[in-house]
Amino acid sequence: MKILFLGNDKRYDILLDILKEKYDVYAIDYEYRNDIKKGDISSLNVYDIIVLPMSGIKDNKVGNIRIDKSIFDSYRGIIYTGIKKNLRGNIISFLDDEDIVLENTLITVDGIIDRIKDINRNNICILGYGNIGSKLYNKICKEYNVYVGVKDKGEDILNCSFITSNYKDMEKIIMSSDLVINTVAANIIPSYILSKYKGYFLDIASAPYAINQEDINNYSFEYELYSSIPSKYDPKRAGKILLKKF
Repeated sequence: MKILFLGNDKRYDILLDILKEKYDVYAIDYEYRNDIKKGDISSLNVYDIIVLPMSGIKDNKVGNIRIDKSIFDSYRGIIYTGIKKNLRGNIISFLDDEDIVLENTLITVDGIIDRIKDINRNNICILGYGNIGSKLYNKICKEYNVYVGVKDKGEDILNCSFITSNYKDMEKIIMSSDLVINTVAANIIPSYILSKYKGYFLDIASAPYAINQEDINNYSFEYELYSSIPSKYDPKRAGKILLKKF
């Protein structure tokens, strides 16, 4: 069986190490891997499986490779990726697997906690109480003074929570926090609140993030966009759980 890894994703290094012992493995955009054969994008149908980065096709790019997504239209094999958007055919998403999603969430939470230690702030506001926000809160609530912004009353299960649509409460909590951790992929914070904030803002959400990226320089707080945490914080651990799909 021939497998092509197309577009770099650091968490796939462990997959390359193991799969090359059993299969005929090729890669494109992995120049640092001298032990892996160079693939050929011009003849995709020679490969039984193509593995794209977890981000899939983004801005007409696969990893660092600019690409026309139509090259996959006639591909007859299996495509593995995370985000299936803009792809057609026999697509298997790693993110459809609950075990993989859970492990990625746990790695993300561990990565955030490790980052918090470096930032060294004690009064924390977490925006969002989904998979990441809830697990993060449960791990840090005893060590830090934590408030959590939730979407509606249905999520309002913590004494320390507030409704994010209540801007009066949001302003009060954010102004008293020296660290805001955002997990919500939406611009939910009014600009008049952001203009007053002076602490540290750690944004771990996906696009469009908590703040319009073009407006970042308009504010005086420290802002960090910390995305793709599993592949940055612990790619080996993140990669091992993917092996079950092969």
